[in-house]
Amino acid sequence: MPKPAFIEPSKVLRGSRQWEGDEVLRVLAEVENTHPEGSMALRALRDEEGTLIDFEWIYANAAAERTLSWHVGSLVGHKLHEVPPELGLAGQFEAFHQVVETGQSCQQVFPHACDGFDGWLQATVARFRDGVLVRLRDITAARRAETGLRETRDKLVELLENLPEGFFSVDAHWRYTYINRNALLLTGKPREKLFGRDIWSTSPELMGTIAEREYRRVMAERVSTVFEMEFSRGRWFEVHAYPSGNGIAIFFRDINEKKKAEQERDALLNREHSGRLEAEELARQRARELLAAREKLVQSEKLAVAGQLAAGVGHEINNPLSFVMGNIHFALEQLQALPQVEARKAIEETAEALAEAREGAERIRGIVRDLKTFARGDDAQLKQVDVHAALEFSLSMAMNHIRYRAQVVKCYGNVAPVWANEAKLGQVFLNLLINAAQAIPEGDSTHHRIVLNTYARDEHVVVEVTDTGMGMTPDVLTRAFEPFFTTKAQGEGTGLGLSICHGIIKALRGELTAASMPGKGSTFRVVLPTRGSASGDVVPSLASVLEAPPVQGKRVLIIDDEAGIASVMRRIIGRGNEVVVTASGREALALLERDTDFDRIFCDLMMTDLTGMDVHAELAKHHPECLPRLVFMTGGGFTARARAFLQSSSHPRIDKPFEPELIRRLVSQAPPRI
Repeated sequence: MPKPAFIEPSKVLRGSRQWEGDEVLRVLAEVENTHPEGSMALRALRDEEGTLIDFEWIYANAAAERTLSWHVGSLVGHKLHEVPPELGLAGQFEAFHQVVETGQSCQQVFPHACDGFDGWLQATVARFRDGVLVRLRDITAARRAETGLRETRDKLVELLENLPEGFFSVDAHWRYTYINRNALLLTGKPREKLFGRDIWSTSPELMGTIAEREYRRVMAERVSTVFEMEFSRGRWFEVHAYPSGNGIAIFFRDINEKKKAEQERDALLNREHSGRLEAEELARQRARELLAAREKLVQSEKLAVAGQLAAGVGHEINNPLSFVMGNIHFALEQLQALPQVEARKAIEETAEALAEAREGAERIRGIVRDLKTFARGDDAQLKQVDVHAALEFSLSMAMNHIRYRAQVVKCYGNVAPVWANEAKLGQVFLNLLINAAQAIPEGDSTHHRIVLNTYARDEHVVVEVTDTGMGMTPDVLTRAFEPFFTTKAQGEGTGLGLSICHGIIKALRGELTAASMPGKGSTFRVVLPTRGSASGDVVPSLASVLEAPPVQGKRVLIIDDEAGIASVMRRIIGRGNEVVVTASGREALALLERDTDFDRIFCDLMMTDLTGMDVHAELAKHHPECLPRLVFMTGGGFTARARAFLQSSSHPRIDKPFEPELIRRLVSQAPPRI
């Protein structure tokens, strides 16, 4: 930091010729040395003719030294023309000269750059003896703020001028302070005739309108407002007024198109009032249909859950049912093999009880089989289906609806299998049987019939379901297969059943038709083709397996995590064969690593640790010679992976509960060991 002048006043004054010993200068130094603003005194230098040619510093305080940052030590003794141009003060000679010659003070603003500072200084210059007294002030911040405000104002003006809306502002006396060009276009007057004049004298047409009321309310209450107004016939504006300073500002935009659209809308609504009423009625009708569809979807979801439950229950029942039936069968065989007639007579009652138990188990197996058929409702595979079996399945499911209304008469002909999806076909027959039952009143079953008739026609099978119920009128008959059409009471039907049945039969390349007479009953006729192509691989048939007689001396491996299954299979296969039992897939694989010398391997498809599919994959990798001897056992409850595996696999499959004779003959016809 340069050393400020007058730190030692006596030394300075001695070097100032006529200024030496000047008491005024000494007092000035004492006062200004600690002042935060820069202060300095310069004396005029003249030539011999008295012309002012330069200025020389005779005093500068510390603030002036810091502000100028001219690194020459002390400013005192230096001349103005020695100052570098970038310091800005160098260009002030003429201003200083004018002050000395005229005696009138002045203010100079000039840019100044040094030591990283790039700003503006303000110099207040006054005559001091034959020289000048200068007060320096840093006005960079104020200058930049002023510049920023000016630029902001210019941008704001530019923005207001380019607005698509009109804008103007007035002061507390309602005099215009600004008006943009769109507002000028509306008034039709030049800007110079509006500035300084009040809005009421320049636009008297506003007096007494909503505009005057709202403007005066905004001015008085200092609140904003929005309103619409027709300034001239057919010219509508949306007006926004809000407080601004001590006056108010107003935006307005043309809303003619909006108003025109509103008028057209109102006219359209008036012209189409009747159409709207019709649309409302149609909407109510669609709502009813959607509600019915929703009820159908809920019912479908319930059926899907029931199907999953049926599959799971069937799987859980089949495992214990397998060893129950197997053990009953084994016990009966053992009783029948007793050598003495007297002994057989002694246990005749026991044999009868076991025979009755087997009959009950067979009925349970039939129920589980029907549940499995119901659970496969989402299976899209087409195969040969026995229509009589499908009818019997549907009849067993619908019997609770039928037994109190009618007697069932079966007129089955000799017909070939049809190409269909067993579960979907069962759904169609079940729906037709329930509809037939519901067409007959309860409590008079001896006088009413539901007749099931089947016969062949060309390459098709015809199935007829005839009832002696109330029948249908011709109008109802023509709409019988129409979606959502129903004659049942609210909540008793959705009108989708026959429509869905019609869609299923059509997808099977068949026909579903109806005939009816009021008071006589109805007949629904299903026609299905007997020729088609399967849509998936079929599990190998076991018919050929059942032809061979049983033998002994075979070695058999049982893989099942159900202990009862293993025990009953050991008994069924007999003492003349060696039966090895493993309780898991992992245990079986570990055994087969040491010993693969088995004639037949029975493996459960669904087990808890490793599935039969996993066992098959491991055998294919490490012991492919065992694969021809593999037979899968399943109690149902297939996963998607299991279904895909069975469709692509060539291995035999037996369903639980199985016939003991089937197990024995599969063992007897085992392929030779490699």
